[in-house]
Amino acid sequence: MKNITSCFFVLLLFSSCLLMAQQIDPLEFQKGYPNNSSSAIDQLCSFPSPRYKQGNDLMRLFNWMNPNYMGSGGQPGVSKILAIENAFKIQEELILHWNYFIFIPNATFAFNPASYTDPRSPLGSYIKLANKYPEIPLGTTIFWLQLQPLKLGQPNKKPNITRIDHPDKFYIKDHSGKVIKQRMNFAAPDSLFIADGQLQKKCLQTLLDHLTRPIDLINENGEEPPGVMPESMVSGDLDMIADKQKRGIKSWRIYMAEKKRHFRSLYSSQFMSLPELKNTLFTVYAVEGGPIDRFDWNASKKTNSAIKGNYYSTPDFYPRHPDNWSKWKGAWHGWKWINDGRITEIKSGDRFFSPFVSPGWANDPAQDIRPGQWLGLLKSLSVIGAEFYYVAYFNLKTPYSKPEDYVWQAAMPAYAQAITSRFSDIFYNGNVLFNSSGSPLITYPINNNSENNLLVAVRKHNNKDQYIISATVQHESNVERSVLEKNAEITVGGQNMLIKARRQGSVYFFDKSKKPYVFYQLDRWHQYEHPSHWRNEIIYEAEVFDTASSPVSLITIYDQLAEPLNLYLSETIISLKKDQWIGYEVDSRDLDHYKEDIYINIYMRGKVGEKIKVMFNGWEQELNISKENKWMWVNIKMPANNFSGLKNSFLKIKTTAGIIDIDKICIGEGMNPPDLSKY
Repeated sequence: MKNITSCFFVLLLFSSCLLMAQQIDPLEFQKGYPNNSSSAIDQLCSFPSPRYKQGNDLMRLFNWMNPNYMGSGGQPGVSKILAIENAFKIQEELILHWNYFIFIPNATFAFNPASYTDPRSPLGSYIKLANKYPEIPLGTTIFWLQLQPLKLGQPNKKPNITRIDHPDKFYIKDHSGKVIKQRMNFAAPDSLFIADGQLQKKCLQTLLDHLTRPIDLINENGEEPPGVMPESMVSGDLDMIADKQKRGIKSWRIYMAEKKRHFRSLYSSQFMSLPELKNTLFTVYAVEGGPIDRFDWNASKKTNSAIKGNYYSTPDFYPRHPDNWSKWKGAWHGWKWINDGRITEIKSGDRFFSPFVSPGWANDPAQDIRPGQWLGLLKSLSVIGAEFYYVAYFNLKTPYSKPEDYVWQAAMPAYAQAITSRFSDIFYNGNVLFNSSGSPLITYPINNNSENNLLVAVRKHNNKDQYIISATVQHESNVERSVLEKNAEITVGGQNMLIKARRQGSVYFFDKSKKPYVFYQLDRWHQYEHPSHWRNEIIYEAEVFDTASSPVSLITIYDQLAEPLNLYLSETIISLKKDQWIGYEVDSRDLDHYKEDIYINIYMRGKVGEKIKVMFNGWEQELNISKENKWMWVNIKMPANNFSGLKNSFLKIKTTAGIIDIDKICIGEGMNPPDLSKY
């Protein structure tokens, strides 16, 4: 085994050197990589804001990226105190600007009162943060396997679920009663699981005693035995045979799923009965309809609390490497795993899910999926029903990965979810399409996918002829290449069309109920590069507004006679009549990055004498159209500090005379129009 391990690391080192020799694209890595990168917190604060639509009802992202490691805990030259301070800042940035839960990792270890006051312990810092922001939801993880009975006043070293000194009756046996696997069997007594739940209750109660606000979501690691087993292994155990017959269950698969749910319910009910947790959600990792090695979805889904009246599966989407995006290898699940599991879940009536996601956690970040490819995949997950993500990164052993190499992984799920907030009506009141056999189309059919590198997902409104379409062009390695976008030919609602698929994903709104059709992109401003390389200007497509005075006219310009429709060449504009206005939320942190004068540039047209009024945080200025019905950039210098001290600023554009067409809005330094050659 040692020789095999050594060979593996030599091969990994060789492949890493080979990858570097083949020229990775430096734009897919942070500025300064690999030697002079800025810190994780500085990077995160410098990334463009995700642009959530205000007032959305999406669940926040759940952080499984340990904040202490993100704060450089365990890195050479970084003290424990400094790591804790960094972790606090990173969490604060994530909860205020990236729609994350406040996170307390592993409440199973929260039983020690000293850890709440020890300045070298992260726990006290997390408690302080949670109590500082009681209005922001709080999530915590627990680990059944990591319970420590000895430290909780019990005589055993391990929880009942993993002890190997139980009577043989509790383990998996053959027909003669001989133990064939020293794992808890499905007929084990309830008292064992109740006792473990009581220990977890002590841990959570200690944590609750130090909180001045509620816990909103508890997530159990969920890797405790017994797991899914072959029927041949369990069907000879006389105790399980008797228990199965007593319960009137014919199928061994259903029996195992029902008993697993029962065990978990016994365990969780001990602590979820605490008065402070009466409104708290409880979820377990990997409760899903996956194709193999998973408990029956219909029997097991009620392990998780219902969210908004629905059961959300919790599969793991950990493809890890670029070449594994489409299928899966062993424990590393790519798109096909999600595809097959979602078919089962949606057939069961469960339209939404909340996957655990990670693009990789290699010490050499060139081995992991890079930001653009990952963003394209996350958007695809959103369209097939992912409301929120458990965002994971694993520091398994020293030397720990440098957080400046992977902090971007916290940003991509927020960029993807922020786009979901732009189609929340279709998300909540829609579903994927179905084929003629009634099976859900998770992976949408593409007419020109001979290279199998395109991925398309489609969601339709239940009561309207409106669709959301995501399209991404994927790749098999991180070697620099030119294929950043590709046209995909698809048929949606009976209409053949060509759309643009980008590496970072392209998400489109398609309204087929109107003629000409309304078709526009929700995420055009996203880039394939690492977010430290994204453009400095803030560019809005006019039609992707946050609010408006009344229904405004959207006009999509395209060749209506083409077959298929060349919608990748289309352009959508807003036409405003007198006294109509549109508004855009601006995260003021994005404006703080500017060093020079800030200008608002608007690409618009109208007739001479027609007017618009531009308003920003109470300041306003009126502009006259100077060229007859010709597209032109107009710019306005913003007064200094018009956004100082504000979390969100608000840009409002109103027509005060005539009819004005608007295509794009740009906020940036300097009065020159933005360079849109690569936009």
